[in-house]
Amino acid sequence: MASRRSNGSKRSSSRSKIEGEGLLVGLIDRIGLGPRTVLGCRVAGWVLLITTIVAGGTLGIPNLRQRAMARDLQIDSPIVVEFAAAPGWVLGDDTLQAELADTVRSSIGEDRSPALRSGLERSQSALEQTGWFETVDQIQWVGPRTVKVDANWVIPAALVRGILPGGEPRAFLVDSRGRRLEVDYPTQSNGLSGFPVIKGASRSSPPPPGDRWGDDVDAALSLHAEIRNAEWYPLIESIDVRRYLEDRELDLRTRRSTINWGRPPGNATIAEVSTRDKMKMLDYLVEIDALDTSGLVDIRTGNADLVYGHPEGR
Repeated sequence: MASRRSNGSKRSSSRSKIEGEGLLVGLIDRIGLGPRTVLGCRVAGWVLLITTIVAGGTLGIPNLRQRAMARDLQIDSPIVVEFAAAPGWVLGDDTLQAELADTVRSSIGEDRSPALRSGLERSQSALEQTGWFETVDQIQWVGPRTVKVDANWVIPAALVRGILPGGEPRAFLVDSRGRRLEVDYPTQSNGLSGFPVIKGASRSSPPPPGDRWGDDVDAALSLHAEIRNAEWYPLIESIDVRRYLEDRELDLRTRRSTINWGRPPGNATIAEVSTRDKMKMLDYLVEIDALDTSGLVDIRTGNADLVYGHPEGR
C-alpha cells in the first residue's frame, strides 16, 4: 500500500511540474518574450535577491556593533591590564605594575569598548612616554574588561647616586643604555638588590626620565658588564667614576678597599694590561685573601700594587 501511494504521489508531482512549466511557457508565448529577455529577467531576479541580502547585512551589522558598544560602556568594573611576557623584576614590583596599569586605564577613559580603537592608541602613546619600554608593539582587548599589552621592556642595569633639586641624595635607576628610569631610592637602602651602585657621577642632579646620564655612567656600565659574572663580584659595593672626566679611569669599591681598574674595557692605554689579565689578577687577589683589604689596589699594569692605609674621600 505504501509503495503504491508513493508512486501515485510521484506521478502527481511530475504532472504538476509539467503543467507548471507548460503554463510558464504559455505565458511567455502570449506575452511574446524572447529567450534573451527571459534570461535577462532571471539574472535581474538573482541580482535583486543578492542586493537584498547584502543590504540587510549592512544595516544589521552596525546595529549589532552599537548594541555591543552600549553593553561594554555600561560595565562598571575596572579594566584589567595584563602585561604579556613581563620580566621578573617587573612582576616583583607591584607599585610599578599598578602605575602602568593606571596609565592605560586613564588613557582609555570612556572609550572602554573593544569596538573602539582611540583609547588603545592613546594608551600606546602614553606607555611609550613612561621610559619603561623599548617598544610598545600592540595593545588589544582580550575581553569586555581586559586589555593585554605586548611590549619590549627596558633592562634596568644600575643605581646612580645623585641629588634631587631640593638637595636630598637619592639612588636613581638607569637602564642598560644609561638612560634614567622614573624610579629612585634612598641612598642607604641601595634600592634593588643585585644592581650595582655608581658613585661620583659628574652630573650630580639627575637628567629627566628617558635621558642618558653621561659618558662616565656609560663607562661604568661597560665595566659592570665585564665583571658581573665573576666569583668575587659580590664583594664589589660600587663603581666609582669621579676620576673619569679627568683621567678616564674607573675604580671598584669593596667594603674596605679601592681597586684602581684604569680605563674602561676596550679603551685601555698602551701601558695597561688587557681586561682579561685584570680579571685574572683579581682572581689571584681573592685566592690570597687580599682583594678586600684596607688599602688601595692598583691592577692597571698587571702587578698588584697594594698600598695599605685606607684612601680618603671614599
